[in-house]
Amino acid sequence: MIEKLTSHRRVAALVRRVRSATESLASWQGLQDRGALVFRFVLGAYFAGMGLFFAGTLGGYRRAASDPDGIDASSIGELPSVIPLVFQGIGLVLAAGAFLLSLWFGRRRTPVQRRALVVVSLSLASVGALVAWLPTDVIETRSAIMGRAPAGEIPSIGAYLGLLALVSTLILSIPVAAFVYFRLGLMDRYVVHNFLHPFALCLFSFIAIWILHDLTDNGDLLAMLPLSQVVNFYLTQTPFVVLFVLPIAVLLSGLFALSRMSKANEFISMIGSGRSVLRILAPLLVTGAYVSLVALAFKYQWAPAANGFKEAVIETAKREQWLRRHGQGGGEAPGDSLWAHRGWMHVSEADHRSWFVGRVPLVLSDPMSEVIVTQLDDEDQPVQTWVARRARWVWDAKPPRWILNRVRIYRYGEDRVPRIETVPQLVIEDWNETPWKVLSSSQSPEHLGFPGLTMYLRANHDLDEGSLAPFRTNRWFIFAEPLACFAMILVAAPLGIVYSRRGVMAGVTGAIALFALLYLLQNTFLALGHSGRMSPFPAATLANFIVGGIGVVLLHYRSRNRELPKPKALLKTLFRRPARAGTPA
Repeated sequence: MIEKLTSHRRVAALVRRVRSATESLASWQGLQDRGALVFRFVLGAYFAGMGLFFAGTLGGYRRAASDPDGIDASSIGELPSVIPLVFQGIGLVLAAGAFLLSLWFGRRRTPVQRRALVVVSLSLASVGALVAWLPTDVIETRSAIMGRAPAGEIPSIGAYLGLLALVSTLILSIPVAAFVYFRLGLMDRYVVHNFLHPFALCLFSFIAIWILHDLTDNGDLLAMLPLSQVVNFYLTQTPFVVLFVLPIAVLLSGLFALSRMSKANEFISMIGSGRSVLRILAPLLVTGAYVSLVALAFKYQWAPAANGFKEAVIETAKREQWLRRHGQGGGEAPGDSLWAHRGWMHVSEADHRSWFVGRVPLVLSDPMSEVIVTQLDDEDQPVQTWVARRARWVWDAKPPRWILNRVRIYRYGEDRVPRIETVPQLVIEDWNETPWKVLSSSQSPEHLGFPGLTMYLRANHDLDEGSLAPFRTNRWFIFAEPLACFAMILVAAPLGIVYSRRGVMAGVTGAIALFALLYLLQNTFLALGHSGRMSPFPAATLANFIVGGIGVVLLHYRSRNRELPKPKALLKTLFRRPARAGTPA
């Protein structure tokens, strides 16, 4: 019966298709099939992430549409724009197309077809990510682009457009990089392939180690958060963690790839084919430059913001933990209201007002908590004091206004005896202060990206040099820290090329020593720059120039097929006294 059924023409064709699809989707044989499986997994995870992103935006829009009373009447009162939802839906469709294309991989595909499918799939995925991200970000920051920022700051349009250009270039460079990789010659592709495998392993291993270490330190605090918020917490930390581990991952991957090639005499064979050392290492140098571009995209805005977000979550969770231990639970959930730090004082000399903010929000446009505002007369005596549970600035109202909730008002007469009045809500339209004026000087330079540092320096240019030195130094460090990846590839290239087992150990030891030197010099120069004892530009960049210069010198020796100088010989050469006249050197 089965033989008769399978002998039927249509049934046999269906069996062949099912068998082919099964072999294509679940083949574990051969390197190419494992690579296809990994590629499908990556695009599947990307498609799932895009789906969750779209679902979250759709849920927020539905909540806003079904609860119009929840929108504050003092603001514009409009529903969220539907444009981000439309573009995210288009991005989701493109992500689905990229994932479906990846399912066509199989052993029966020729190498040319597989490469074409990789490039087309990555192109669809990149365009989908750009379509989903760029319009959404522009819509959310359209007020800043038009010169009206939610916290009252003066936006840096050039810095923001630089962020858009940098991230867009990075997203679109992914299929371009894949296309260039497939167009490389056999030797160049082999060198890059040997580097990428240990690089991916090192990167994911170091990220996992960091997450485990952070869970060990902050597990008791994060246990109060729902699982979804914990996942969102670590997803938000991804740019910071990747930026932190990229230099050491580049260094170890370069050492491993080149030392393995040297041990198998593959490097000597490449030289024997007529290629110079620099020509062999050219793909690695270009890869190091591309990794630096990735690091710059993270460092420009996302990594500093992630660092500030982490500290705010931990600080808020510590306060919630303290309240629960003392029987005062039921406060704000750590994931709902994030406070950068507590206790900040601001004096507005022009308006004769002093501000005390008990809890400074992480995002300055969010409401402040535990606010005390005191109006002074010309003799600096209090005239009126407002003690509010919350204070919020409505930037899109006409005119902009402050809204104070749960307010106690102290009015002082000539006898200086206050008369107290309590109101649930108070609207004030004649205050000139904005959240940016009140709280901008509380910002930490480590938590600001290039746009935030630019806005801070522009708004506080009249401060003393010592106060501005950390912000000026960190603005240069935004571009200097990603270059550490390129400096590490310059170090790994000459130290990874060895011709004996002893040379391998010496190269690894030297590379680790130079990596430690980089971080020692980096932290030392940054401390000097923050204290004003060193100019901002050399304080941020000198460590990279020193270690990268050492790598260039070592690479010069390797390119001329000379043994690397030992540290003792280098010290003798540097500190050798010049010979006197008439005396042989």
